[in-house]
Amino acid sequence: MTRTPEFRRFLAVAAVSLVLRGVLAAWLPITGDEAYFHTWGRKPDWGFYDHPPMVGWWLAALSAVSDHPFVLRLPALLAPPLIGWLVAATLARHGAALAWNAATLVLLVPLNAWNVAITTDVPLMLFCAATVAAYLRALRTGRAAAYLLTGALLGGALLSKYFAGLLALAIFAHAVTRPGGQGLKGLALIVLASLPAALLQIAWNAQNCWPNLMFNLVNRHDNAGWSLGTPLVYLVSVVYVLTPPVAWALARRGRGWLVTPERIALAWLAGLPLLLFALMSAVKTIGLHWLASFVMPAVMLFALGAGGAGRGGAMRGALRFAAAFAALHWLAIAVLAAAPIEWFEGSRRYPGIVMTLRPQALNARIEPLLDRFVVTARGYSPAVTLGFNLGRHVPVFGAGSSHARHDDILTDFRALAGRDLLVVSKEAPIRQEYDPFFERVVYRQEKVLGATFHFVEGYGFRYEPYRDRVLEEIRQRWYAVPTWLPRGPCYFCDRYFPERACHR
Repeated sequence: MTRTPEFRRFLAVAAVSLVLRGVLAAWLPITGDEAYFHTWGRKPDWGFYDHPPMVGWWLAALSAVSDHPFVLRLPALLAPPLIGWLVAATLARHGAALAWNAATLVLLVPLNAWNVAITTDVPLMLFCAATVAAYLRALRTGRAAAYLLTGALLGGALLSKYFAGLLALAIFAHAVTRPGGQGLKGLALIVLASLPAALLQIAWNAQNCWPNLMFNLVNRHDNAGWSLGTPLVYLVSVVYVLTPPVAWALARRGRGWLVTPERIALAWLAGLPLLLFALMSAVKTIGLHWLASFVMPAVMLFALGAGGAGRGGAMRGALRFAAAFAALHWLAIAVLAAAPIEWFEGSRRYPGIVMTLRPQALNARIEPLLDRFVVTARGYSPAVTLGFNLGRHVPVFGAGSSHARHDDILTDFRALAGRDLLVVSKEAPIRQEYDPFFERVVYRQEKVLGATFHFVEGYGFRYEPYRDRVLEEIRQRWYAVPTWLPRGPCYFCDRYFPERACHR
């Protein structure tokens, strides 16, 4: 198993990938999403505003070692080779060549080939991959311990991101459709072992305004609507994350590959989540990262049906294409890394690029003001990015959006009454959004590497009008909890509006 050419190829690809991605992880400054999850790690909890807590727990442990981007991104660096090893171990009984070729293909698919970001998708990918491997083992052995392990790993996935529910649905659908109800006992054991994770999330949400449900089921869908374009974008996304040879082979053969119980199970585990995303794409854009956790079972199904030992043309062609495609991505990354940041000066996103890629330049303008002002930002991504780079909590000033509202938990605006605030914004300020909330306001601009940042110096923060206008808008828009959810404690209304309910 470990002395074949295919194994040596896997090791070579894993080593080159780790080196390339390790360099990128060490060089690339922390992005807004990563900085947001890092704020979770600063104050670990049983849950966070928009997602379950797993990545926050991991970042809490990693931050205790170092806040260097390379350290924080270690799980993202190690996830692809670990998932590849799981693939090889799961398929080992089909021969070493097939197993290690499938593992190498998993390393080379685009999202594994270049991603280094530490986000909720990283623990989700790892736990979903382990769940798939454990479930296939449980089906093969029929042992209760294997089904319990599957449920425990599925619980880890549920504590990582709620897309794990799609894998849970796939396991349920496969189990109840097995001939003679063979899967029902195992399904009961899986549910039993995964139940504590689900109950933990229900309990935390019930004590905290139901924020996960509000975000994922209610608040984030303002821009949802029927579209002819989003399903096409989704189709292209699936072809991209699987690579065209794998996607084409799976689509062309279809049910023709479903000739063994193992392949049928993999078809459920990969196919049902991708099908549900396809249905969702009719009204919503499906992000590439949403698909990451369901690539592994699709590649395994491809390997089992395509002559995965490498002598078959399909696997050989898929490996060659994936390797060339990965090399093309790295060439593009190298070009972008070598490009002067001024190349992007004409982009409307240029201030955000400067804030993320050249944080020291902006910090130099802000740091002399830290003793005089409470630094805030106009928006959640700028706030957490500035906060990470300045090494302090940066609150969000203003209503913000439906996304990433964890600052509602962290910041108490009552404590800022009378203080002087500096609001850093990438957009030109609208006076009506500042003047009513301060005794005096000074507006000025700072040019940083050609990007214009707006500094709003607010003297004497007036909490009461801010509460009555901005916080009340937030209450009505983002904390209007549906009546079908039980009433309970709510950090937002209990803090600012004890006399009003956060229910519709």
